[in-house]
Amino acid sequence: MLMVLGYCLPLRAETPPSAADSVYRVTLDIDGPVIGIAALGAALPVIYEPQIIKKQCPCDSGEVNSLDRPVIQYHSALARTAGDVTVALALVAPPILDGLDLGFKDQAFKEDLVVYAEVLSVNSAISNVFRYTTQRPRPEAYRVSPTPSQPGEFASFYSGHTSSVFAGLSAAAMTYNLRYGPHVWPWLVTAGVGLGEASTRILAGRHFYTDVAAGLVAGTAIGTVIPYLHERNKHSTVRITPEFSTDSVQLVFHRDF
Repeated sequence: MLMVLGYCLPLRAETPPSAADSVYRVTLDIDGPVIGIAALGAALPVIYEPQIIKKQCPCDSGEVNSLDRPVIQYHSALARTAGDVTVALALVAPPILDGLDLGFKDQAFKEDLVVYAEVLSVNSAISNVFRYTTQRPRPEAYRVSPTPSQPGEFASFYSGHTSSVFAGLSAAAMTYNLRYGPHVWPWLVTAGVGLGEASTRILAGRHFYTDVAAGLVAGTAIGTVIPYLHERNKHSTVRITPEFSTDSVQLVFHRDF
């Protein structure tokens, strides 16, 4: 609610869309294979990780750029646990809340779920392409002795945890805004939780600053573009106009289809 010249300015929608209104156009003949192929791209590299990653240490910290080098000293077990819990909650919460809002049997919820699954699968597949081709050592690979030999210790760029949180929550923010009109708070939640996740990955010594920065950009882009491509009403127009009464001024959100 805004205060302007002493007047209350609540933002409300004119004839708000029903919670059951569909906001996405889903074509299972296309989206199904996309999700399936992306899911394989997310799973298979992890399964065949020892065959894909060949890089070994000792690793010279002098190879690390000056921006990232301070991260080598971080190794908080608490931050690592917090990051694992955060990413799990951030990815599970949106579809549950969406289902509670629309009804788990509602067609609009099913469409939302398909788009959400596509976002997460494509995000994971693209993340794996970078992680398993660059094979960048994690920060702790430069710190611990003896040097790690597990393949997963050479998959630092970019942060899958960070990109997943930003992708999932960006998709949820897009869905909410498409259904209920412009709202800033879903994006603030996305930024807050996503940056918190990025911080835990740095403090745990699992990723460098540049790893989480790339994850932020990639996850946000994927979580925004895929819902946009599925948007059912791309050509609708949005107007926000003032409405005056004796004791208040309201900003009315109009959406024409």
